[in-house]
Amino acid sequence: MKKNFKYYGNSFLARITLMVMLGIGLIAVTVSVVVLVMSRNAFTETYGTSQEKVFEQIEKELNDFHGNLQDVISAIDSSWAFRLYLNGDDELDNVMTFQNIYQMEKDLEQSKSSDMERLNILVLGTGGKHYLSRTETISASDEEIMDSEAVKTALMEPEIMHYTFSHGAYTATAKDADVVIVSKALYFQESREVYAVVLVTLTMDDMRKYYDYFISDYTSLYLVGKDDRVICSDNKGLIGSVMEEPWYGQAQKTEQTRFVTKNGGKNLTIMKRELTYLGCSLYGVVDNNLALENLYDMPLLIVICAFIGVLILVICLIFTRQTTKPLSKLVFKMSMIREGNFNEYMPVEGTIEVKELAATYNYMLDDIRNYIAELLETQKEQRKSEIKALQMQINPHYIYNTLASIKWLVYQNNSEKTIQMIDAFISLLRNTISNADEFITISQEIENLQNYILINHTRYGEAVKVEFYVSQSCHDCLIPKLILQPFIENAFFHAFPSGRGGSIQILMKQRGEDLEIRIIDDGIGMNQSKAEQVVKQETKKEHFSGIGIHNVQDRLRLLYGGNYGIRIESVEQEGTTVVVTLPVRRRTEDKNEGNE
Repeated sequence: MKKNFKYYGNSFLARITLMVMLGIGLIAVTVSVVVLVMSRNAFTETYGTSQEKVFEQIEKELNDFHGNLQDVISAIDSSWAFRLYLNGDDELDNVMTFQNIYQMEKDLEQSKSSDMERLNILVLGTGGKHYLSRTETISASDEEIMDSEAVKTALMEPEIMHYTFSHGAYTATAKDADVVIVSKALYFQESREVYAVVLVTLTMDDMRKYYDYFISDYTSLYLVGKDDRVICSDNKGLIGSVMEEPWYGQAQKTEQTRFVTKNGGKNLTIMKRELTYLGCSLYGVVDNNLALENLYDMPLLIVICAFIGVLILVICLIFTRQTTKPLSKLVFKMSMIREGNFNEYMPVEGTIEVKELAATYNYMLDDIRNYIAELLETQKEQRKSEIKALQMQINPHYIYNTLASIKWLVYQNNSEKTIQMIDAFISLLRNTISNADEFITISQEIENLQNYILINHTRYGEAVKVEFYVSQSCHDCLIPKLILQPFIENAFFHAFPSGRGGSIQILMKQRGEDLEIRIIDDGIGMNQSKAEQVVKQETKKEHFSGIGIHNVQDRLRLLYGGNYGIRIESVEQEGTTVVVTLPVRRRTEDKNEGNE
């Protein structure tokens, strides 16, 4: 699958498709970026101007509220009823006290505008008397109220009104709520002596009605005091805290009333106004990115661009496919050659270039078929020659020594051993020289090995024991002739020198589709680097034959490919293991595949 993907990814059609896709994508991205940048710039300016008008309206309403509140406080300050109540003695009778309070409420109601009916106004006298405009329980003592930040600020600057944030006020309903307290000290003009403090409590809902129409998912408003503390905002998490936003620092440094800045990856429009009468600053923040997303349906724009791109791509692919189809067909037929199919001729049709390629391909195919036929015939003759050469590679000295051993047995009158050795030697020569088959069964190979072992035991003694462990399913498996005998021979004469005893084990079993043969000895062994060199180099020709391990490795690679062959594992003074791996082939398969 990975190979096919790599092939198609590097094809002519794929490259054209890729170029078209890149072109369409580049155009779509470029147009989208240009449109978005131009839209963002135009939107930032236009939307910023429109929001600035709304912002100015909020400024006007807050100033109007401040003016109305100032009228209320001035009315309290100029009311004889309030002065009499706060500064008079306590000897007034009940009737006069009732009349005085009635006049105070009348003066207060006449001074309040319609939007101030629900305000909580507390007038706290320095002499210990106080007046609350609403029927409500005061939850704090006069001393605690006089010690509050709002009162202290008013006493420090009695000439002006102060807006202060407070978490909790002096009444039961506002005890644990975030509120804005407007404070103003009342004093005698002649002596400048403060005789009372007016405290107006505004809840966050009271303040929100002045800027609620400005607030949205992408706009926010902040009312900040002189100490940089947020007095009121739609962002509840910042109320009462010191403003530390980066855009706030920029707003402090610039004289512009509206500017655009980046803050935390966001494109923001900042508007500010100094509310001189309130002693505060008003800030409006617009997130241009969110506003632009609401203005433009980006998913729809992406879908439209994608649809147009796919449509153009399909048209280009149809045209390209018709043009490259003959080339693709030629490539497919050429790929069939790697699978051994040399009969896929290409019809000479299409454009001039394709016709020339097809004719050349057909001519090349004829040459390849002729060359392969000649090569197969040559390899066939070469294989026959190799088999004949192997059959003639029995060492003459081995024959002389074996006959001498037989002669010695005859001289000893050991007729039984003599007959066994002669039978073994005859069988070994017959299967080695007379049998012209290139492949023999495991059973035949075991018989040859047993005859070879019998002769060696007769000649050199039985110090080296040989054991066979063959799986029942392996007996009819076919293996090349004379591939195991060199390893047995090496084990006899190199693993056990100077008459040293030991054992050789021959194990054969099937592993999936492979036949695994292990020849294990407990001889003197060798280091691993030398074991690897044994497979790569020719060994000295002696004993039974001159067939070296290197020749066996070459034969197996020639017959079965590079995945099969010999592996030697050895440890000095512990022994050697030879692993021969072959594909499983049986007699019936050999007959069916003979012609192939």
